[in-house]
Amino acid sequence: MSDYVERTAYFAGAPVVLVIGCGGLGMSVARALGRQAALVVVDIDPQHLARSVDALTLAGYSVRGIACDITDPAQTRALGEDLAKGPGVRVLAHVAAVGMSIGDWRKMMDVDLIGAHLVAEAVGPLMVPGGVGIFISSLASYLPPRDAALEALLDAPMGQGFEAALVAHHGREPDFDWTYNYAKLGVNRLAERLAIEWGPRQVRAVSVSPGMIDSPMARAEGSTLPSHDGTEARVTRADKAREIPLGRQGSMLEITSVVTFLASDGASFINGIDIPVDGGHRARWRATGIIER
Repeated sequence: MSDYVERTAYFAGAPVVLVIGCGGLGMSVARALGRQAALVVVDIDPQHLARSVDALTLAGYSVRGIACDITDPAQTRALGEDLAKGPGVRVLAHVAAVGMSIGDWRKMMDVDLIGAHLVAEAVGPLMVPGGVGIFISSLASYLPPRDAALEALLDAPMGQGFEAALVAHHGREPDFDWTYNYAKLGVNRLAERLAIEWGPRQVRAVSVSPGMIDSPMARAEGSTLPSHDGTEARVTRADKAREIPLGRQGSMLEITSVVTFLASDGASFINGIDIPVDGGHRARWRATGIIER
C-alpha cells in the first residue's frame, strides 16, 4: 500500500490569508477564508497552535502556523520577516484578544491594542494590492465618551508613559471593562488610520465590532456583564440580551459571514470604517443616551 500523498491546493503559491489568534472566532474565520486561499495562522501558545494547524490540515486546508507573542516587538518583526519570504498577504484577519481572565489590565491593553499596532506595523508592508486588513474590535469601543485627549493617547499606545497617562486621564487604574473599552476604541481608530495609509497601495483596512456573541471567550468571562446604567452594577447575559432589538445574542458564524464579505471583492470600496455586528444594540444604546458615538 503506497503512502498517502497530500493534495497541493491550486492557490498554495498565491498571497496568503493571515489569521492572528487561534481561539474560537479565529478558527471560525480561518475555516471560512481558507476555502479560497492558503492560510497562515498565528498564536502565542505553540501547543494550541499545533493542534489548530493539525485540525485544519486534517480538514483539507492549506495551512501553516507561526508561534508569536504579538505584544513582543522582536517576535512581530520576526513574523514579518518570515512572511516576507512568501508571496505576500492578501487578508490580515486580526482576531486575537483577551478578557479579564488575563488578570492584569496592562497585559490586556498590551494584547488588545498594542498587539494590533505591532502586527499592523510588521504586516502592512507585505499586503498586496486588493488586500485588506480586518481588525476584530467590539461594541464596547463605542462606550468611551468623545474626548480628543483620550483619542490622542489611544492613537499612540507604544509611546513612553502611555499607561501612566491613561491612568491619569481615567482618574485611577482602569478596571477590566474600561481597559477593554479603551483598547477596542483604539483598534477602531487604528483601522481608520491604516485605511488612509494603505489606500494608495490599493489596500483597505476596516474594523468589525461584534456585540453580544456566544463564543468561548465570552463564556470564559462569566455569566454577567456591566449594566451600563451609570453604576457598578452587573446584569446577567440573558438580561443584557433583552436590550438588543433582535432580542438575542449572536453567533460566531454571524461574525465570520461579515468578515468573509469584507475580505471579498464585493467589499472592494469599503474602507476606513467600523462595522457593528450587534443585532441593533448600538442603536439601542444611542437611543437611550448610553453612548455618543
